[in-house]
Amino acid sequence: MSTFILKFFFKIPILVLSIFFKKKPPFRGHQFDIQSQALISLQPSIDLSSIPDNEIESIRNLIIKNRVQHNLSSSPKSFVNKVDHFLGKDNTLCREYIPSKISSNKAILFFHGGGYVLNSVDTHDGYVSYMTDKLQTKTYSLEYKLAPEYEFPIALNDAIEAYYWLIKKGYKPENISLCGDSAGAHLAASLVHRLIEVDKENIPHSQFLIYPMCDPDCNSESYDFLSEGYLLTKKTMVWFWDKLGNNKNNKNDPAFNLLKLNSDIKLPNTIIITAGFDPLCDDGEKYAYLLHKRGDNVKQLHYPNMFHGFVSSTRLNAAKIAVDDFLGEYKKII
Repeated sequence: MSTFILKFFFKIPILVLSIFFKKKPPFRGHQFDIQSQALISLQPSIDLSSIPDNEIESIRNLIIKNRVQHNLSSSPKSFVNKVDHFLGKDNTLCREYIPSKISSNKAILFFHGGGYVLNSVDTHDGYVSYMTDKLQTKTYSLEYKLAPEYEFPIALNDAIEAYYWLIKKGYKPENISLCGDSAGAHLAASLVHRLIEVDKENIPHSQFLIYPMCDPDCNSESYDFLSEGYLLTKKTMVWFWDKLGNNKNNKNDPAFNLLKLNSDIKLPNTIIITAGFDPLCDDGEKYAYLLHKRGDNVKQLHYPNMFHGFVSSTRLNAAKIAVDDFLGEYKKII
């Protein structure tokens, strides 16, 4: 989609869109946001599962270029300074976002989504800038290694390295919050699970998980009802999990399958975001319930008319309202 068409699209009144786009069937009594539906219908579709492994990197780079060029995130109201750091022997990029006004002594370690196969720090630069400005908190966004070139637990090792790097910079664990969307939310939770196993003294302050990947089985009701037509498909999710290492006997590792958590160690404060028209929404709710049943401090915020990916699409009216709402909740705990 060209930049011109995008600019024109966002000038079309929503009432006009509702005339030209037939509403999708409701799900659990809720209607899909019509502006989101219209934008998704205009997006080019690609069957990622048909791409051979030796072509994934080139396709990924094309997708990153396109998403950066056609940024769908709202701009921050105030200037956000950015400083790139390079960690460890692999020079892993960790981009620091510094808001014009800082009102918290905490730091957020952010992990981008993309099924562990797609996207980058740059594709999420708009959202992270917006979040940093709204929360008035420093954020560090990590360019962790992607599958299938690097399977589980390589990205987790990158996250662990970044976490201890923040501690070496002077942040205490109780002043670090982990955040991510989709695969990035899975990586944040995965990091917490691994720390519970190996370093119980350095559990972070909180985790803010935006529509997290949780269960590699992909067999919930929301996966079946919303299997296609809502940007993320069930077929793509199965493919993402397989590329991460679903065939390598990882399913019982709670850092891989979040629903396998069985430790008695208390998890940090947790907020889980779910979207009504997201195939992952049932898994996110299951994870929230699991934490609640364990006695952990967890809150689930559900946006019934939204889709998987809405946090990076805040030029959509309903998406911006939802993001502003949950960032308000995030700000309360940091």
